[in-house]
Amino acid sequence: MAIEKSLNISLEEICNQLGVSENSLLDFLGSAPNRESIIDNEKTALYVLEKYQEHLINLVKLNKRSEETLKTYNNFILRIKKFLLLNYPNLQVNELNEIIINEIITKDNEYEHSFSVRTINKYYAIMKSFLKFAYEMDYTNKDFRNKFQLEKTSLLPRYIKEAQIKKILETVEHLFKPYRCRAIIMFLLLTGCRVSEVSKIKVKDFNVMENLIYIYNGKGKKDRVIPMFPELKGEILMYLQKSGMSNWHPQCEGFLFARDEGIVRNRNFPIRTIEHLVERIRKHQPELSSIKVHSFRHTFAVFCLKIGIKEHHLTEILGHSDPKTTMTYTKLRGEDLRDEIINKFPYPFEILLSTISEDKK
Repeated sequence: MAIEKSLNISLEEICNQLGVSENSLLDFLGSAPNRESIIDNEKTALYVLEKYQEHLINLVKLNKRSEETLKTYNNFILRIKKFLLLNYPNLQVNELNEIIINEIITKDNEYEHSFSVRTINKYYAIMKSFLKFAYEMDYTNKDFRNKFQLEKTSLLPRYIKEAQIKKILETVEHLFKPYRCRAIIMFLLLTGCRVSEVSKIKVKDFNVMENLIYIYNGKGKKDRVIPMFPELKGEILMYLQKSGMSNWHPQCEGFLFARDEGIVRNRNFPIRTIEHLVERIRKHQPELSSIKVHSFRHTFAVFCLKIGIKEHHLTEILGHSDPKTTMTYTKLRGEDLRDEIINKFPYPFEILLSTISEDKK
């Protein structure tokens, strides 16, 4: 009963308890700003971007995002903040739109003739993540993610042909420390590892006793195991000998690909250095201009499928969260599709057509 009475308290009683008139209280309630106006007018986009960066750092600490993801997101967020600071310092989150973001994307790339759909989607995905954070944290009164629509795109085949692999290996023989360049290229080609994983893999992770390669803290902070092909095992053992480690040691904490060659191996190769290796190969072989570091991962996947490795096994080897991602590697070039059809279905169509013609007669 006491609760009911307290819930049914009259306006007059409230005014008596507060010591104000009914008109004064009604005027105060009528002039009070509502939630939407508070949210819209309180914080600028620059402020919310700062909070979003702090949020990303916390996600990394909780192992919900990788350091590489943080780096990618921060690079773009810093560009947005710089642009807004110079042009629209008081811009609110709900005023961020496609036109402004597109201007930011193209501003520092004056010599870039065009952007791929995948590149634009990457930037838009960051914006959608930011706007989701702004809405969930009550910095906006609406969910504005629909301002940035991702374009549908198919992953075109970017794998390397066998003849091109031969040219690549011939080219690395003319580079500085060719044994090391060859080892990196062969590792990329025969493991399907991401460049970030190649950069930080340690000697002990390349387990020659078990013929397994252990990848720790891969994309999405996931661990996985990759089978070691005999060809790669021989290549890496030869590379280790030439780089100052006569025997593989299961307890070695040093980096497999190290700038300080020897037994300690404390200085790993940054991602950019490995990318630069592929750029040098392209420079020597202009016909390989479309090849990038990630092309080796595609190549590994395609050849695994060609030799009959099941797709769900390949998903585990590549460290994909979604099997649909692995499916993109099943797409073949036109000439490969032609060869597959001719090899698997050699029945001559002219004989079939001739038989049909005879039947009609």
